[in-house]
Amino acid sequence: MKTVQSSSPAPLAGTSTSPQKPRKPREVDVNNIVVPEGFIHPRDLPAFDPFAEDEPDWRWEKQEGQWRSYPSNESIELDRYFQAFSSSPDGPNLAKLSLLKNEVVVDFSNMTTQAGEGRPRKIERHVKTPDWLNNRYFFDAFTDTLSKAGIRVETAPEDMFEFRFVQDFRDTRDDGRKMFRGGKEYHLPIGWKRFAVQVKGVYDDGDNGWLREDESGWAVAYHGTSKEGLPGILSSGFRVGERQKFAKETGAGVYCTPIIDVAQHYSKPTLLRGRSVQIVLQLRVRPSAINPVNDPNAHEFERKYWVINNPDDIRAYGVLIRELPLRDYILPEA
Repeated sequence: MKTVQSSSPAPLAGTSTSPQKPRKPREVDVNNIVVPEGFIHPRDLPAFDPFAEDEPDWRWEKQEGQWRSYPSNESIELDRYFQAFSSSPDGPNLAKLSLLKNEVVVDFSNMTTQAGEGRPRKIERHVKTPDWLNNRYFFDAFTDTLSKAGIRVETAPEDMFEFRFVQDFRDTRDDGRKMFRGGKEYHLPIGWKRFAVQVKGVYDDGDNGWLREDESGWAVAYHGTSKEGLPGILSSGFRVGERQKFAKETGAGVYCTPIIDVAQHYSKPTLLRGRSVQIVLQLRVRPSAINPVNDPNAHEFERKYWVINNPDDIRAYGVLIRELPLRDYILPEA
């Protein structure tokens, strides 16, 4: 879409065309955390390996014989505590965790969780082997793309991406429910896999309010770009391009859209490590900064654009990827 890279907004941590330290989110000193007797201490947890061959898939029993999987980040956290418990059978067996938006106590000896005075629910540990679009493929393809553009990756993968929060929407089905972020409808990126950019604590003096998943957070949008444009945007940010069609009505700015099926038309499939893939950036945009294209002469497709005048009001917080053969790609003008 109609932007090019700039040196003004905050870049993705760990990418640079010149030596500089990436900004890192504020860290909590786990040694200062106090836990009750019998509970596993966070300092005893093993490190999370984003490139492990298998992934944990923890499940809870909704009703007898009906099991549901926890979100990826919660399965990973459960597994870290389980590994600590397994490595010390005579040690503590309990953990306090936030699961499915509830504060629960996990009993690894009995494999149950309990929220408050509610009934204990059974849990099970499973493992699964990810397909080709795994963390390793994504990060290697990402670094290859930046390297070809002369951009160095200067830090550890987990300091650039929050691999615990990878979300796979490739098999998701639209159930008709509407969700909102910042007062604007949030359209899920159905058919794509999302890799979260490490942005917590990076902006606004560490205030992560813009990431809230309610009316007070920023709205969600998408920006399609080519593999040639991606490195500059991620390393240096957005800037306003020239010769913009709707500048008279909306002012010049960064073009994005709340609908990924619109943004994907601006991402021509490219061959990365033997796979033909599209890449789209997932953004948060300040709601008050959104200028919808309402020009009566605009095509229906163009009326799905948002224009953000100030690049500081737009932040990339996810990289979306999907496989699409070049023969199936349709240009936005088509």
